[in-house]
Amino acid sequence: MQYQHLLERCKQKDASAQRILYDLFKARLMGLCRRYSKSREDAQDMLQETFIKIFLKIQQVATADKLESWMKSIAVHTAIDHYHKSKKSDQQLYSSADYDIAGIDTEGVLGNLSDEFLISVINELPEGCRIIFNLFEVEGYSHAEIAALLGVTEGTSRSQLHHAKYLLKGKLNRIGIKRYEKLA
Repeated sequence: MQYQHLLERCKQKDASAQRILYDLFKARLMGLCRRYSKSREDAQDMLQETFIKIFLKIQQVATADKLESWMKSIAVHTAIDHYHKSKKSDQQLYSSADYDIAGIDTEGVLGNLSDEFLISVINELPEGCRIIFNLFEVEGYSHAEIAALLGVTEGTSRSQLHHAKYLLKGKLNRIGIKRYEKLA
C-alpha cells in the first residue's frame, strides 16, 4: 500500500487506515518504547500514548517520506515525558550494586547476545543513565539536544552517559563478557 494515500486517509480520521498504520509501525515503535521503559507494561502504556498523539497530530506530516521519523520522534518525546513524570514521583538514589545481573546464564553468551538480553541489561541501568544512553547511543541525539530535552546541562548528559557505559561494562564483565568495547 502506498504510504502517501494511507497518510491522507489517516488525516481524514479513517479508522481502518489508522489501524493499518498502527499495524505497520507498532513493532518498531514498541521496540523504541521498550528501550526507554522499566517494564513491558510501561512500554505498552508509552506505545498507546504515542499512537494517541500520532493520530491527534498527524496533520503536521506533509509527506509520507517523513512519516516514520516523525512517529519515532513522537515516541521518543513520549518516553521523555514518562521519564519526567517518574522522576518527580520517584526521587530515589541508586547505587550500582542495586543493578547486579547475577544469575544470568553466561554459557556462550557473547556469541548469542540477543536484542532482548541487551535491552534487559540496559534497562537495569539507573533511569537517568538509561534515558541518556538511549538518546545518545541509539537515537543519535547530541548532548546539547539531550540537555534541552531533559532540562539538564550538557555536562550532566556527558557524565550520565559515561556512568552508563561504566555500569554496562561492569555488568558485562561480571557475566564473563570481556570483549565489551564494541557493545557498550
